[in-house]
Parts: sequence; C-alpha cells; structure tokens
Amino acid sequence: MSPVEIINCKHVEPNGKACRRVAFRNLFYCYAHRHLYPDAETRTEYEERRKTLSEGDPDYEPQIMKAIPEDPEPRTDPAPEHEPRPLPPDWDAIQKEEGWWDDALPDATPEERKKEALANAEVAKRSLKAEEIYTVASCGGEVTDEMFGRDLSASIVAGAIGAVSFLIALPFIPALPMLALGGNTLELVAPMVKPLAVAFWTPPFFAGAILLGSFMGHGNHRKRAEALTRGKAEAAEAGSSAEAGSE
Repeated sequence: MSPVEIINCKHVEPNGKACRRVAFRNLFYCYAHRHLYPDAETRTEYEERRKTLSEGDPDYEPQIMKAIPEDPEPRTDPAPEHEPRPLPPDWDAIQKEEGWWDDALPDATPEERKKEALANAEVAKRSLKAEEIYTVASCGGEVTDEMFGRDLSASIVAGAIGAVSFLIALPFIPALPMLALGGNTLELVAPMVKPLAVAFWTPPFFAGAILLGSFMGHGNHRKRAEALTRGKAEAAEAGSSAEAGSE
C-alpha cells in the first residue's frame, strides 16, 4: 500500500467552522462524515486526474462534494404572512469549539473512536501512540504486540540509536543551506563542519547522547504501557457497571 498523506477532514458546518479530524483512509473526509459524501472522489482518483491538468485549470483542485443531509425534511408551503417565520439557529451559541471537535456535534461512539485510531496508525504505517492505545483498550479492543510497538529493551535501544544519529548529524546542520545550493561547496563546508565535529564527536558527548536516548526510549515505553493499563481498567469498570445495571 502506498503511503497516504495525513490531512484534515474537508467537511464544513453550516456556520463555516471546518472539521479538524484526520481524514479517513484514502478519502478527503473523516470517519464520522464520510457517509455524507458517498459520491466524493478519493485522493487516489484526484491524484490521477490532476496529472492531466495544469495548475490554472479550474478542475485542478479536489472536487469538494456537497453534503447530503442525514434527515432531509420535506418541503412545505410557505407559512401564512401573519405567522412569523422561525429565526435561523444561532450557530455561535450552539457550537463551542474546544480542542479537536465542537461540543454541539454528536460524540463518536466507542467503536468509531477505536476504528479511527487504528485507521490513523495504518495510514501512517506505524504502531499505535499512547493515546491511541488508550482509546482502543478503553473501548474493549485488543491491543496486539504489533499495535503496541517496541518492547522495553527495543525502545531503549531505538532511543539511544536515534540520539547518537542526531549527534553525528549535528555538525552538518549549519552547512545544510550551503549544501542545498549545490555546486562546488565542499571547500566552504569543510572548514565549518570540522570544528563542530571535533567538538561534539567526543566520548563524553556520545555517552550523554546514549544516556539521554535510552531515557527517552524508556519514557516512551512507560507512557504506552500506562495507557494500556488505564484503558483496560476503564473497559473492565465499564463492563462491570453494565452488568450491575442489567441485574
């Protein structure tokens, strides 16, 4: 499967506020709004169509479909003149935007939140993040080893390798603008890189990088493990509450 760029949903509410959830799989819309656009083109179809067009062509941008009302109301005759028409709703008062979603919109069901977390990880071709692990576990889903990602030892090693790699690349960072220009810039870059390499590529710095990277890897694993524990505990508590309520 080719990598798909992570973008925000293109759904727009009647008051002009745009949905900021992550688009679902290969669509331009999130999991909660995808059913409102059954005829919308996919991102793959858009990329294929764009290859045959120029940037000045009016069809170069994605075709944003018009949302289909979920419960369309039948059209009625206009009310008599003596009966005042109801005022349109005050969307600013109804909707209050906080975080990633609007309070007035219906909350996603546990199954939808679980599917969205798994879909985001699948699109990015990675294991689940801590918050996604918590979402799946708290909704009663199974978090496999592949979803959880690296174990403790692998997380520590990966963190150490990442920190050492950054230390090795550090002397070259100031020279990147010159390297981007191309041409015969080696003579100009070498005097800039060599003093930084001599200063940073020393045993104390490598030891510090390994220690810092190991600490970060350990922290990442602990965060994911705590999220899994909290999610399972919440799922068990919800299950026991449901059983008690049924009795």
